[in-house]
Amino acid sequence: MQSSSDKAYEIITNKLKNTHKKRYEHILGVCEMAEYLAKIKGVDVTKAKTAALMHDYSKYDDINDAKKYLSEEDQKECEKYPFLYHAYLSAYWYKKLIGDDIDIYNAIRYHVFGRPNMSDLEEIIMISDYTEKNRTYDSCIECRKLILDGKINLAIYKSLMYTIDIVLKNHEEPHPKQVMVFNYYKEKVEEEMIDKVVDALKKVRCEDIIVYDMKEKSPFYDTMVVASVSSERQASSFIGYLEDLENDGLQIRRIEGLNTSWVLVDCNSIVVSVFTKEERSHFEIEKLYIDIPKRLIQED
Repeated sequence: MQSSSDKAYEIITNKLKNTHKKRYEHILGVCEMAEYLAKIKGVDVTKAKTAALMHDYSKYDDINDAKKYLSEEDQKECEKYPFLYHAYLSAYWYKKLIGDDIDIYNAIRYHVFGRPNMSDLEEIIMISDYTEKNRTYDSCIECRKLILDGKINLAIYKSLMYTIDIVLKNHEEPHPKQVMVFNYYKEKVEEEMIDKVVDALKKVRCEDIIVYDMKEKSPFYDTMVVASVSSERQASSFIGYLEDLENDGLQIRRIEGLNTSWVLVDCNSIVVSVFTKEERSHFEIEKLYIDIPKRLIQED
């Protein structure tokens, strides 16, 4: 019995190989990247290859003809954002020609910019489309390197950032759902980064680490991380660990108070304050931030 991916390969080859060679090569590149990521994330490889092969099936279909197969709601959305036509229609043809696996259907339908709470398969197809080997833009190469380093959430976040930036530079409005997905992954990346910052503090034996959620209190940063140390020398010793996190996307804007009793590191959305115990007691940080929500820290 022919597998769904074999059938998809046959359909795409017959439709695009001789008429749209570059698009055909792009689809095969997406399939290759999707297979790679599926193996890493434990996703069914056949499903990943099927979705990858079918994601651009309707790229060159006539829009007027396409409207016959889309719901009224989808038509209205696509009229405002025409770049969605091919995704919605490709998902339709997957169901019509191959099968009805809802995860494959959604991975094709939402591959342009994704959606919050995507399945692993949806994430794989979305980011594979952006980072397959035939994409030679600097932003695509950067995101591809992140994927190969295992930083899929960061790659998705940056791909969304770059695509939204292009839309804005063209004096257009991004799709509201695209902005929603961007903010969703921005928060996921920041949560991961907070965990890494806390781990960096633990490596130099900082104590009494508290993570404050400042989103409702400060227009300048989202998170304040506070920790205590025994000496001024120890207060500066975590800087090297934070600088290592710049490869993971942490942006250190400035460092103040090196070799003093209070070292402050401004990392854009995250601010880290490390005090000696005496200095922290003097400022009474816990009283100062008593009404600010705290984030639960995973114990070792």
